[in-house]
Amino acid sequence: MKVTKITIIFLVACLTLGCQDRRQGITNPEPIVEAEAKSTEQPIPFSFPTKATVVLKDGRSRSGKITDINTQNITIQKGQSIAKEAIANISRIDFNGDIWWPASSKIMKFRGDKDGINMQGKPRRFQLRMDGLEWEDAENGVAIVKPESVIGVDDERTDLLQTIIRNPEKSRYIVSKMEFVPEEQILIITATSRSRTE
Repeated sequence: MKVTKITIIFLVACLTLGCQDRRQGITNPEPIVEAEAKSTEQPIPFSFPTKATVVLKDGRSRSGKITDINTQNITIQKGQSIAKEAIANISRIDFNGDIWWPASSKIMKFRGDKDGINMQGKPRRFQLRMDGLEWEDAENGVAIVKPESVIGVDDERTDLLQTIIRNPEKSRYIVSKMEFVPEEQILIITATSRSRTE
């Protein structure tokens, strides 16, 4: 008789706890949905080669390393000299030279854009809001793009970016050109997906 009472009490307790958990899940389902949505949108890794040629709308050009890009201007460094150029004056920026590539706790340097790098497919044009680019290491040209800031890929509008890279340590986009649409606060990045072979 005692065993039966204990069993009944145990079963009632289990049912009570189960109902409470279920009630909490039903009344507050949003955090689970939000967590799943966030986990699918990973930042897109980019590397900007160390040499940049900034072509101005008046035909002149500047060369150096791009160390900052914001909604108003870019910063160009050449040796110890640092200069700013208004985005409104820029026609495009062409990139080439060495690539810095994050790997675990360090950043590796590849000489030129072919040493230890495999190209994957044709270059793609990413149209994004100017606030969508975030530097992880501006000095070495290592950055990420927030997927929610991408408004188009290859001149087509997209609601959900399908080109997320799954392994940022071994695959990322290498930038070859950058253009601006300042009146719309849009940045256009031409880049090719590449994997590190070393």
